[in-house]
Amino acid sequence: MIYGAGSLGTILGAFITKNGGKIELVNHNKAHVAALQEKGAHVVGTLDFVQPVTAYTDEELS
Repeated sequence: MIYGAGSLGTILGAFITKNGGKIELVNHNKAHVAALQEKGAHVVGTLDFVQPVTAYTDEELS
């Protein structure tokens, strides 16, 4: 689990997931989490890809 998955945590989570790992991203920003859930993580730079990820708000954790 990456708690506080902002820009860096989202990128790390996308790469981990892309390489077969299972990880959950957690962020308090509801709009960011909604975008991750709907569209996946879009990584732009040397590489450009969109990776579906599992994301939750901190309020959704039990």
